[in-house]
Amino acid sequence: MKARTAGTIVAVITVAFILLVSNASANETNENPIIDTVETVKDKAVNNKVTQFFINEKNEIVAYQKKNWQQGKDQLAKNKESIANLFSNIKGAFTHYTTTETK
Repeated sequence: MKARTAGTIVAVITVAFILLVSNASANETNENPIIDTVETVKDKAVNNKVTQFFINEKNEIVAYQKKNWQQGKDQLAKNKESIANLFSNIKGAFTHYTTTETK
């Protein structure tokens, strides 16, 4: 009886293994509903009016900042040149007055 019980257990385990393997391969060919749901929700989350609004606002802000940063750099260069010219003019004035007085 023990030999028959052991044979029955081996047969049941073999059948269960075959069913599990065949079921696993069948699941691989079918699409996973959870992944499909996640992809659908992700698509809806990215392609909606609110998300597009924020993307457009961000792009406008970046363009505005680039333009103003460039204007700021240009103004800083102008200021630097003006200050350099001012000191050059002051030096020229002192040189002019000191050389004219000594003549």
